[in-house]
Amino acid sequence: MGDIRVAIIEDHSLTRIGMRSSLNEQEGIQVVGDEATASNGLKLLQSTKPDIAIIDIGLPDRDGIWLVQQFRESMVSETAAQTKVMMLTSFAKEQMVLAAFAAGADSYCVKTIKFELLLEALHITHGGQSWIDPAIARIVLKHTRTGAAATVKPNATQTVTISAIDPEQASILEADPLTNREMQVLELIVQGYSNKEIAQKLYLSLGSVKVYVRGILNKLCASDRTQAAVLALRAGLLN
Repeated sequence: MGDIRVAIIEDHSLTRIGMRSSLNEQEGIQVVGDEATASNGLKLLQSTKPDIAIIDIGLPDRDGIWLVQQFRESMVSETAAQTKVMMLTSFAKEQMVLAAFAAGADSYCVKTIKFELLLEALHITHGGQSWIDPAIARIVLKHTRTGAAATVKPNATQTVTISAIDPEQASILEADPLTNREMQVLELIVQGYSNKEIAQKLYLSLGSVKVYVRGILNKLCASDRTQAAVLALRAGLLN
């Protein structure tokens, strides 16, 4: 297998340069380009078609949501799908966290993420799975609980709807819905708790928690806990 080809679209020069330098030092990773604006970033993605695009949601000309949508609409669907998107957002701004989740990216990271975790997220995303920072999951979960509208406004001129799960997944869930206990376990998964911590909170054995987690993954057609959390939040299962 060849190197993982990465493109970075980030307007903060020190962050962008530091990320590019650190990633290029990693064996098996090649940064194919970096840009500071959404318009130039779109051209970069279209020309290089990277394996991974790391995109800051807060770009100076247009936001990262626009960039992701324009790229996917401008390319043949199969080609666009080959580029996985890791969205970077600021933990301090709830609206931007919600907007990042609404963008439909493959993974979601806060901008304060340690490089080791960013690298882990990159490899997981390249492997076809989702990675979501627990801080982002908690904010999205809080949003769903408040009964707020399922749209967020990243700027004054654009509204983005949080996308739901696909019809096949929905039909599977309808035929075999999650039990009350599975819902409790799922909520704690979304909040970033480990199996051991879930067992302590729900007064269950570790073995029982593992059984519930396997059941949740099967019913959500998820490959891992992180993907299950993303699907649960997108489907509004924890309203």
